[in-house]
Amino acid sequence: MDKSATKPSGVREQRRERTRRELTRQARLLTMERGLNGFTVEELCDRVGVSRRTFFNYFHAKDDAVVGHRDDTLDVEALTEFVNTRPSEAAGISSTLMRDLVALAIASIPFDDEHPDDEPNPEMLVEREPQLLPKFMREGAELERMITGLIETREGLEPGDPRAAMAVQLMGTIVRASAARYFSPASTPDFATLLLESLDSARALFTPTPEGTR
Repeated sequence: MDKSATKPSGVREQRRERTRRELTRQARLLTMERGLNGFTVEELCDRVGVSRRTFFNYFHAKDDAVVGHRDDTLDVEALTEFVNTRPSEAAGISSTLMRDLVALAIASIPFDDEHPDDEPNPEMLVEREPQLLPKFMREGAELERMITGLIETREGLEPGDPRAAMAVQLMGTIVRASAARYFSPASTPDFATLLLESLDSARALFTPTPEGTR
């Protein structure tokens, strides 16, 4: 995938992304504080310091802002690196595919971002407002389809190759398992470490220790 297939990275676009991300962050905070119906678009705009018109340039409604924009889910530079750095190997799935997917997740998931403690995650938001679940599920499915297509491009696979979809499903399981450990009271490692540990556990299932070597 060339640069035209990724998001623009100019100063103006970066400013737009920051505004859009902040609208989502504040919409999530307000939802947790007051419920989805407990605040107006105007109040959200006041928190962020933008106009109502600016809000509707980014989102159609409050619940869209809470769910967030798909383009803000993945780090642009990490995404470009993931697609463009397939190792030179024989035909077939590259040996670093899953580790490179983990690297993409580490770069993209904001558990260690500048707002690590006050950023509600989707599970918390759905628990607070169950009607958000279908929208989160639809966005999640669209994101999975997008990443599946990127894997097909990177690996030179035909569209619909089941291996690309399976890699995405496995990566989702790794992220969910790591997040559960990260948010548990007993968790001490950082999220990146937990992702790598989960990946190693998954690999161990497919490469069991031969009998007699334990």
